[in-house]
Amino acid sequence: MISIFYRATKDEQLKQLTEIKKNAWVNIVNPNETEIKDICELTGIEKEFIIDTLDPDELPRIEKSGEVAYIILNVPYEENGEILSVPFLIAVTPDFLVTLSPKRLKPIEQILQKNIYTTQKTKNILELSLKVVDFYEQEIRKINKSIYTKKVNLSKLTNKDIINFVGLEKILNKFITSLIPTISIFEKILSGKYVKIYKDDQELTEDLIIDSQQCLNMCRGSIKNVTNIRQAYSTILTNDLNRVMKFLTSLTIIIGVPTIIASLYGMNVKLPLQGNVFAFVYICLFTLIACLVLAFIFYFKKWF
Repeated sequence: MISIFYRATKDEQLKQLTEIKKNAWVNIVNPNETEIKDICELTGIEKEFIIDTLDPDELPRIEKSGEVAYIILNVPYEENGEILSVPFLIAVTPDFLVTLSPKRLKPIEQILQKNIYTTQKTKNILELSLKVVDFYEQEIRKINKSIYTKKVNLSKLTNKDIINFVGLEKILNKFITSLIPTISIFEKILSGKYVKIYKDDQELTEDLIIDSQQCLNMCRGSIKNVTNIRQAYSTILTNDLNRVMKFLTSLTIIIGVPTIIASLYGMNVKLPLQGNVFAFVYICLFTLIACLVLAFIFYFKKWF
């Protein structure tokens, strides 16, 4: 689907056009082969970058070919309860600003709802990038909240929770893989070699770099928390297992005392007290005392 938007400084509102116009913003969502061909012919962007953007595993990068600058970013995208990372393309030509993605992305829709000027291409790129970074921050905060909730109830973690932690760690690692080249892209934009930067935009670009670095640090901190929780859970399980083993070992030794005595007095030989009518009582008392002494020793040593 191709949508064309236009607003000059003299216009009151952002308009959606049916035909492409100089200084228009062309937004494409999940194009087919015919639309890809039309876009390449109308805007002059290369088909190779469109195909790369439609690849779900494409990493962020910035390139310049001729007079066209190509910026590929990744945006967090939630689908069926799963957080994905969707690439989208920002192509800056001398006459147009082109955005392309395989999905309808909220950052683009939110920027277009702000009634922006399509003639201010650099500012629109930076506003889009800020929205992308903001979406990263929102998703990381959601993950942090989930991690903190489970951290409070560490003793009640289940196997399902551990599997969820592994999934969250995978998502955070993917965010890091996207954020590192994204920061590099913003630094290159600030240099002015790929996109013309005006004085008013420099501060916005610097803020963009700082926000991206903060998101990257949040990701790394979240991964560290997940790792610490998993290690703590493993330590708790090991400690519980050791306590159970100590208890069972102590119980086995205590039970072994009456077993040994009963075995001895079951032998067909002469034994002490065999002629005493109270022999059974004495043996039971001795066994009970021996078991109690052992139980007291084990309790004193905290084996119970």
